[in-house]
Amino acid sequence: MRNLLSRLRHEDDAATAVEYAIIAAIVGVALIGTLIAFRDSISAMLNRAASVIQNQ
Repeated sequence: MRNLLSRLRHEDDAATAVEYAIIAAIVGVALIGTLIAFRDSISAMLNRAASVIQNQ
């Protein structure tokens, strides 16, 4: 049992997984924030593109 606890204490894989999860969460929040900030511009751009396609 002591051997198992000692091995788990020195295990770095769990820390790496947590770090990747934190990075993914930060990227997700930044992406959502960017999409919210540019929502009107993106909508206008897509509407113009749809208009051009319909008029052809």
